[in-house]
Amino acid sequence: MSNDLKLAIFDLGQVCFRTHLERCYLEWEDMAGIRPGSVSRDFPLDDQYEDYERGTMSGRSYGEYFCMLNELSLDFEEWKGGWNSMFGEIIEPTRKTIKLMQEAGVTVVALSNTNATHVESWKGLYDELIESFDHLYLSNEIGMRKPEPRVFEHVLNAHDAEASQAIYFDDKRENIRTAERLGIESVLFDDDSVAALWWKRRPVPSLSS
Repeated sequence: MSNDLKLAIFDLGQVCFRTHLERCYLEWEDMAGIRPGSVSRDFPLDDQYEDYERGTMSGRSYGEYFCMLNELSLDFEEWKGGWNSMFGEIIEPTRKTIKLMQEAGVTVVALSNTNATHVESWKGLYDELIESFDHLYLSNEIGMRKPEPRVFEHVLNAHDAEASQAIYFDDKRENIRTAERLGIESVLFDDDSVAALWWKRRPVPSLSS
């Protein structure tokens, strides 16, 4: 990567804040009055889910589809309450690294596959963190999702940045692979300190250059 770091791109879930999908299932089962563990944990990453994340399927429609698929007798508000129960604590080393990057003049943005139901729930949960980003690129708002190459190209173009001027953090290998193929240095987020360590060890311009 070039020493001229211009743009840092962060995924949100499991990179900036913790998510706990199991909480959703336990909430849904409790509200439906069925035994814990009776609903399959094989979350359906199907065409309907991708439409939901691209913003072409409403939360209500997706909730109805999910309940039908899993034979859950829940109304939309119950399903939504369970769905939004996944959000956990902020990952502090990442939050601090974002601030350090910005103080050094780097533009820091979030790039997340998400949906309107979740975005609504962020209000009051992560306000300070979310507002700290220079820009948010959310799949349900931009109509495309990772690991589509055009998502990364969209973000680079929006900030007039070359791939060699960017760093990208994500916990999903398939997203990392796409970004790397485009020439973006990409780091798999498999530990809370990943971003902080990368920033500490980053290449810095030589004083003689």
